[in-house]
Amino acid sequence: MTLSPLQAAQDVLDRAEALLAAADQVSVPLVSEDMCRFALAQGVAALDTYIHWAIADVPFKQMPKALARLEVPFGDMVALSDAVLKKRATIRPGVRARRALERVILTKTFQSSRGVEEGMLLLGVRNAFAKISQEISPHQQSADLKARLDRIVMRRNQVVHEGDLQRRSRPQVINRERVKVDSIRADIAWLRTLIMAIDKVLA
Repeated sequence: MTLSPLQAAQDVLDRAEALLAAADQVSVPLVSEDMCRFALAQGVAALDTYIHWAIADVPFKQMPKALARLEVPFGDMVALSDAVLKKRATIRPGVRARRALERVILTKTFQSSRGVEEGMLLLGVRNAFAKISQEISPHQQSADLKARLDRIVMRRNQVVHEGDLQRRSRPQVINRERVKVDSIRADIAWLRTLIMAIDKVLA
């Protein structure tokens, strides 16, 4: 049986939680902290993984309008037409088209609230966070969901893009952002809740 987007995302989240738990056993503080930092980045990657897999699985016969308008490199179109002409009996255009789709969506990130909204539009869901918030709790405000997700992603970006170094004017020594293990643990658990809610919206 083919793996679902939820199963793929849960695997990434499970590994993030395992990495965070293992960090407690590491005696070198900097290594332990970096394991926690990577655990957070892995947790955010689970969200990206879910949406990428979900888009890659969209049935072409029921394609959402936003996905139908997705720009595909001209070279991919030429390669597909050439393949159809040369191997008419064996070529599977649908498979080739899906590979082209996968290449395009892998250039996009679906992590921030705006990214999630874009991804959900490609999946045919409008007003995504209003629907996601209702799956989490009837009293959950979509603005709060967006704000928390964007805070987590900003923290992830500090780790991934800046090495988690503090920004200072004319620094004399290396200073890193403080690692808050309890906060990271809570954020990874929250990301799991968010992904499960997205899965329910798409069910």
